[in-house]
Amino acid sequence: YMDMDGMPAARDFPDLIISVGADYLLASESDIRSEHRYSRSSLDLDLYFGIKDGLRHDSFPASAVRGPWMHLLRYHPRKALDFFNKVFNHSSDWYAHPRLHDTLEPPWEVELTFADGTTKKQWVNPRLWGLYRGMTVGPYVLQSMLMALESWLLEFAMRNPTQLDVILIDILRRSDSAALAAIVASVAIAHPHAAGEALLVLLSVRDYIEIDRSRMAGERQMSGLSGMIPTLRTDHQVYEAERKQANGLPHRGNDLETAIANIQLGPLAPRVHVLLDRHLAVLPSTGEQKERDRLW
Repeated sequence: YMDMDGMPAARDFPDLIISVGADYLLASESDIRSEHRYSRSSLDLDLYFGIKDGLRHDSFPASAVRGPWMHLLRYHPRKALDFFNKVFNHSSDWYAHPRLHDTLEPPWEVELTFADGTTKKQWVNPRLWGLYRGMTVGPYVLQSMLMALESWLLEFAMRNPTQLDVILIDILRRSDSAALAAIVASVAIAHPHAAGEALLVLLSVRDYIEIDRSRMAGERQMSGLSGMIPTLRTDHQVYEAERKQANGLPHRGNDLETAIANIQLGPLAPRVHVLLDRHLAVLPSTGEQKERDRLW
């Protein structure tokens, strides 16, 4: 199920792939075993994320071409996006409300604000934000799904730039997890003028701007480490080659701040300025500001 030969099934039997995928991936309360087996030093973190235990070895190394996800997105994008939201909303619930006593570092809630005034709360911390880049530790199967979603959205942006913003906003509206918001951010950074509305929503969350700056800082190190330890398994070479190509994409060296600066050169500039003024207005007074406030 987690190799890269799932194209015919994803194309012809999407509902079956989704049904089997949910049963294969998503943990239930009955999957929780004796908690003493799980510690923060353990590599078996799947249950912390609501993913069934024991899938780690079947899902390594993570790659956009591992599993049926890319094919499902290409042939049945609406069904695939619904499934992604189901998986990551389930995962964020388990991560934010731990079923195991020995918890990981907790996430916190942020609130996105949309152009129509509606809001959406999401769970975030640096671990969730960095999953799609393999920068943080988490279930490899979730990393592969995120990598596939980013790759597909970048393809979509090249073919249908005028429709990109609609999809990105829809992902933000329905997701409880910053793991998916990070994908939206990446694609919006790559195509800022096609994703202006999504960038405005992301700008409403200070934490997202700051965490993505840290992500950008880590990209150079990730690029330098790519390929340093060659694999001995032929099947892994395909996955690692895909990651090496993904790591070299030009937008990796930019962040949300850069993308937002770009859209200030177009018709959305007044709306960017309104949001910046709102952020400025809620800062502490000059004498009470900390270094983080001054940087912001």
